[in-house]
Amino acid sequence: MRYFIVLFLLFGSLMAFEQKSELGVEGKGYSQYVNEVVVEGKSELKFDNEYFTTKMALAFLYSNEYRERRYLLLNELYITKEFKEYTLSIGKEIKYWGELEGYNIADIYNQKNYLKDPFDKDAKLGTFGVNISRYFDENSLEFGVKFYEEDSKYPQNKTPFAPLPLEYDKNLQTSNERYSPTLYLKVNLVSDEILDSETSIILLRGYDTKRYFSATSATTLAQYAYRVNKAVFLSHIILDDTILKTEMAYTEVIEDKQVSDYTQLSFGIEHSLYDIFASDITLYGEYYRYLYSDASKRKNVDISELYDNDIFIAFRVNFNDVGSSDLKLGVLEDIFKDERVFKADFHSRFFKDFVVHGEFLQILSNAKYKTPISQFDNSSRFTLGLAYTF
Repeated sequence: MRYFIVLFLLFGSLMAFEQKSELGVEGKGYSQYVNEVVVEGKSELKFDNEYFTTKMALAFLYSNEYRERRYLLLNELYITKEFKEYTLSIGKEIKYWGELEGYNIADIYNQKNYLKDPFDKDAKLGTFGVNISRYFDENSLEFGVKFYEEDSKYPQNKTPFAPLPLEYDKNLQTSNERYSPTLYLKVNLVSDEILDSETSIILLRGYDTKRYFSATSATTLAQYAYRVNKAVFLSHIILDDTILKTEMAYTEVIEDKQVSDYTQLSFGIEHSLYDIFASDITLYGEYYRYLYSDASKRKNVDISELYDNDIFIAFRVNFNDVGSSDLKLGVLEDIFKDERVFKADFHSRFFKDFVVHGEFLQILSNAKYKTPISQFDNSSRFTLGLAYTF
């Protein structure tokens, strides 16, 4: 791999070159674990010529306290070729699919980066694949193939927010070959005739991004990936300052008898208020439901199942100042299980290239339900950090 990267950089030197990087340091305080100092960075390199565009993204994390939270990732490395009505991409890439603020049912292309943060929906691992898009004015049709199923590394016991009760075997178990292709078709439709709306339909056959754990010994758990047929629908409608959103998915399990077919539903509303004491305020309200076709099979095996009969309420304040400061507050509340997650974060830029940020996360769980969140117990963390972009 390193020789490929060197050749990539040498070849890229012959093309137009752009780079964007960020380097930051954070102090993290935990209610139940040893505090840590984290150095984190990412760098994006982009090369252009008259024939194609190439992008590479690196990410690293170093914790002074927890050895597991130390990595260097080549998270993206792909080439894009644009034709008149088509775009072709091949390589390792991250995609963002979804409409809602709290959790995205439709975000089924990449695995999460759990070592960075299980509660950050944007923390992802790149996926190797190829896709081609055909454009019809504002509408599009995309066909893609995922080549490979990535390993997922999880924090272990005595590590902040470790989701597993036993030691984790990092070797992924699969219901078919790891290189069995996952195929998807994505249709995107945009309309402004009666209402401003955008709708996408995704059909997928192959490995699900949801996985489950099973014991390989008295002290060890392994992760299992299985193949599915999946249909996803996501849409939003704009009504003046209000946006109505929905994401839905049905999953048929085709190669694993331990996992039930399941349905996921989510609905949301977003409303914006402008020039309130010189600030803009956005309000969010969302509801999530998770339904099993066979209740006798495995449950509560993935963090996606946290969003079952849950309400998410949040607001964001943009202060419209020179530092582009913003404050976000949100709470995820389980209607029946007396569980909730509260999160608040703040960002502000100064001296143009520096950003100061803070975050508070609190988890209140109920151990008797044995849900994904119950493994985290009642805990909280506080983060204060400084980042430099260049």
